[in-house]
Amino acid sequence: MRGYILIILLPLFFNFSCSPLEKNVSNDKKNNELVSLEFIRKDKQERISRDGQKIIPSPEIQKENKELSTLELGSEIEHKIKEILDAKQIDLNLIDDSFQGNLIYPKALKKSELLSQGLKLWTDGDQLEVVTKIDFLSSIRAISKVFDKGINIKTVDVLQNGQTIKSRHLVDFLSYNREAHAVWKCEWIKSIGEGLKLFSLIREDFNEIATERDKLFEDQTEKILGNNPNFDIQFNQSISSWAGQITRVGDLAMTGHNGLSIGDANGDGRDDFYVCEAGSLPNRLYLQQEDGTAIDVSAESGLDWYEDSRSSLFVDLDNDGDQDLVVATIAMIVFCENNGEGVFRARGGFPNAQYPFSMSASDYDLDGMLDIYVCVYGEGDIESNSRGFGDRIPVPFHSASNGGNNVLIKNHGEFRFSDATQETGLNYQNNRWSFAASWEDFDKDGDPDLYVANDFGSNSMYRNDGGVFVDIAKDLGIDDPGAGMSVSWGDLNNDANFDLYVGNMFSSAGLRISAVDSFASHQDKSVVTAMRYFAEGNSLFIGESKKFEIWPKDFPVSMGRWSWSSGFADLNNDGWEDLVVSNGYITGWREKPDL
Repeated sequence: MRGYILIILLPLFFNFSCSPLEKNVSNDKKNNELVSLEFIRKDKQERISRDGQKIIPSPEIQKENKELSTLELGSEIEHKIKEILDAKQIDLNLIDDSFQGNLIYPKALKKSELLSQGLKLWTDGDQLEVVTKIDFLSSIRAISKVFDKGINIKTVDVLQNGQTIKSRHLVDFLSYNREAHAVWKCEWIKSIGEGLKLFSLIREDFNEIATERDKLFEDQTEKILGNNPNFDIQFNQSISSWAGQITRVGDLAMTGHNGLSIGDANGDGRDDFYVCEAGSLPNRLYLQQEDGTAIDVSAESGLDWYEDSRSSLFVDLDNDGDQDLVVATIAMIVFCENNGEGVFRARGGFPNAQYPFSMSASDYDLDGMLDIYVCVYGEGDIESNSRGFGDRIPVPFHSASNGGNNVLIKNHGEFRFSDATQETGLNYQNNRWSFAASWEDFDKDGDPDLYVANDFGSNSMYRNDGGVFVDIAKDLGIDDPGAGMSVSWGDLNNDANFDLYVGNMFSSAGLRISAVDSFASHQDKSVVTAMRYFAEGNSLFIGESKKFEIWPKDFPVSMGRWSWSSGFADLNNDGWEDLVVSNGYITGWREKPDL
């Protein structure tokens, strides 16, 4: 049995000697609300060991309410589709002899369209000819040869009427350098003794994309970081694995909401990055080398903290030409000064933002100093040491107003900071479960405006009127009341107007369950509609002159799966911004992790 040992010398822990109510504010520095920080240095070597055993939790799984059998029926249908698509051993009994429908793969595709740099797009060129069972089976065998990496199915609608069941599916076909997407509308017959049989399949919105290049992207993580002794032991182990070794005293966060930031830490012109870790594991600073690899300098830089750190920003806070660092820990926002060579000194902590999630920087009042906006998801309770859902649950689910209080921290220069939330009007609607925020001068009046993505309810769009903010999200139709996780600004159509993309949550199971009559039957219809919206995916708003066009919530723009961060980027340098969405979530305990 292989064993791992991680030895970390001289780890640093914070000891916040002042509570938020007893701020140790320097008298000779006006407009400064930072408190002093005391570092506790442990001279004893700290050992974290791992014996290599797999930890497989086995929680009780309670059966769903029988009235919501749509979930089970949807799972059964997906299973049947996968059996039907098994070209090596097609079960003919799964397809009704009276089957009539479309071919899975079109006989003809419309003229290929060159997207950019070797990317080509085809769309459905068929007249959707109705075929019988034999032709349908032939198309299954044909598509398995083109897309040899498999087919993914997402069931979004299931409607049962006696022995007839109608279902709608989002389908992804995958191969090495080619993929296709379609919508299937299926009809099934369920009879006693014979089970489900496919009676009809209608193909819609088929499109196929391929690349002439061998690879578009390649994972370089191990090549860049693999030579660091801590890489395999710290980053190639799951949170569940660490949770089996670290006590709650260490404040290990199980949700994985720990980000990273990119900046030039040592002024050599190359991008470096800082990784925020869960409590009991050290944060890491990696410096990029000439050959593109990166080395760990966490201890030398003074940044190998063990506090649960949610996010960080490289930003020049004192206008001296180097990038300083701001870190959002569970206790407070820590401001660190860079000496210009990649060594950082903590100048103090802002205490009135407990349990923050993310940060964004901008000069909101145009005084030449960058200010920091902090999103506080669930404020928590300091006395009970609980936070997030451990302290409270969002109420009401579709429009929760019992979240944390976000904070605008004004930069006065010389590492002096103060809370400017109330005086700027950002205290309005400031009780949501905020995940992320992003600045942009959407109305082109010369000052940055602010969009805040909130979980469990409406988002905010704060227009900046000379340093005072007004929430106009609902007026613009971009309040997007869903499971807001991220927000990004860009210009998709190159019309010089800023477009807005909001990362939410797409859940096929959620769409199926919320469609049945018994779902939240005690609630008003408007509430049910609002709750269903939470599963409909990401939102795109096309910017016009001081207003937005709401892009329809249809596949594929909104289907970012369970989205977290999202961003605009011109990935292939063709002059058009693309969209990148990170997604995924735990769907259950398995021997092999599903993320």
